[in-house]
Parts: sequence; C-alpha cells; structure tokens
Amino acid sequence: MKIFIDGEPFYPLSPTESRSKQQLLKEIDEEIVQNGLTYTTITVDGVEMDSSAFLHLRKGREAHFKTCKIKDLVIESLQEAINYLPRLTDGIQKIASEFERKEEENADEHMTNFAEGLGWLINVMQKNQILLKVKDSELPNKEETIVKINASLESISECFEKRRIMEIAFHMRQGILPEIKNISGYVAQLLDTAMLMQ
Repeated sequence: MKIFIDGEPFYPLSPTESRSKQQLLKEIDEEIVQNGLTYTTITVDGVEMDSSAFLHLRKGREAHFKTCKIKDLVIESLQEAINYLPRLTDGIQKIASEFERKEEENADEHMTNFAEGLGWLINVMQKNQILLKVKDSELPNKEETIVKINASLESISECFEKRRIMEIAFHMRQGILPEIKNISGYVAQLLDTAMLMQ
C-alpha cells in the first residue's frame, strides 16, 4: 500500500506489507507530530474512514492522510465545547423542571440527548487535555469532578428504574449542574493553554 500525507509520498522505515497497521499508524503519527500536526481524515482508495476502520483494513492500494495543526484542531474543538455548554446547562434545567412537573414523556426523550451531550463534552475535554499534555494536577479537582458526575449518573439511572422522578430532578440540579460549571472552567483553561501553543 502506498502512503501519502497531504499529497506527499510517505516512506515507512520498512515495507508496509511486513508491518501491522498499528505500527504503521504509530510511525505516521510520529512523523507528523514532529511538525505539530495530527491527521484529520484517512482515505483509502477513495473511501474515507476512521483510524479504527483503517486498522482492520485487509488490503488497499493508496492511503491518503490529511493533516492539520494540532493547535488549530484543539482550539476548534474546545471552542465548540464552550459554545455547547450553555445549551447543555439549559437542557439539564429543562429536564429537571419536566420531571418536577411530572412530564415524564418529554423528560425521558431529553435524557438521551443529555447523556450523549455530556459524554461528548467530557470526551472533548479529556482528548484535548492529552493533546495539550496538561496533567490532571493542573486542573484543580478534575478527577473528583468526574467521580461526582459518574456517581450522580448512577443515582439517576437507579431512580429512573424505580421511577423516583422527583429524585432525578434533584440529582440533575444538585449533582450534575455544579460539576458542569467545573467542566466549563477546565475547558476554558485548556483553551487558554492552546492559545499559547507555538
């Protein structure tokens, strides 16, 4: 398989046929990270795929990796997270109010969106923290915040099963909402760090 990075041929240290896709990806990563880049898309024989699909690929003639600056990618995703935070906060308050008014049907539907949104937000924060090489100790009480969120989610799930809807509203307001404010602070701190990158 021929490898191209931003249209330029890439020559691995040994032939691609004799190495695993995992080794190949690692070598490509090492090559582009030296220039402050990361790959955003992988296209094999005209088909775009993620890294997981690439790793399971059995054959292909040409693989094209498109890159962008790590700094640009980090800033863009963190800015997107900051823009999303008010919507998530409003959504949490809306769900709590719906449960308090016993409008369970609407609240049940909104809970799925909330869970997906929260998962995405935490994932963005943690991935960018790794890219920026920011230690947990640099984000005050970050691990404690994640533990509290997980504990609240478990309590909500238990209340959901037992249909203790007023308790769900309580956990949303008193358990999740304060921790979202902490997450907001971490995301803002990571964005400040990214802005200072060379």
